[in-house]
Amino acid sequence: MFIRSAIAAIALSTPLATAALAGTGVAMAFPSITFAETVADIPPAPALSPKSRYLTNTETATFNGTVDGFRAFLDANPITDFVVPTDAIPAIEGITYLSGTWPNPGALRRVNLAGGHSVHEQVVANTDTNFVYQIWNITAPAGRAINHIKGEFTFAQSGDEVTVTWDYNIKPNVFFARPAIRGFLDNDFGPFMQAGLTGLVAAYER
Repeated sequence: MFIRSAIAAIALSTPLATAALAGTGVAMAFPSITFAETVADIPPAPALSPKSRYLTNTETATFNGTVDGFRAFLDANPITDFVVPTDAIPAIEGITYLSGTWPNPGALRRVNLAGGHSVHEQVVANTDTNFVYQIWNITAPAGRAINHIKGEFTFAQSGDEVTVTWDYNIKPNVFFARPAIRGFLDNDFGPFMQAGLTGLVAAYER
């Protein structure tokens, strides 16, 4: 239970759709944003791993529209406007941009979470059809059990419909943490992700 609660302390560090796509980093209310002058003390991002090394949760939503139109909507309406932090999912309290221009590949920022914890987050790829980001250097207790997190949003057009897919992938540092991480993804963060997508799509289609 302790490990699962600690894992929850880093859950909302994902950019969450437009926060990922547009770099707003908001969570219910706009967080404070500051700029740092150096990244010398930040440990480098771990190497990304084959998919089989991650524990993954995937959520999707399909709706009428276009990829370009939906991504423009996300620029103005981040998914964090449609989710509610819970006892298991903390809020983002601030963003510190460290290098690069978010959301361009290579851009780096620190995400400050409720409870005094933080993570580092970097853009891996940003194309017309997907957005990939990596999270590491987790200061919450769960950071001892998590090597890194890789998140990805994928956007696909089929006729008049768009399907958005959100993959959230956690690579454990230690084998014994896998059941707790799996339980957190299934019972807490998965429903949180789906609720956010459902609310976002409903607002887009109005």
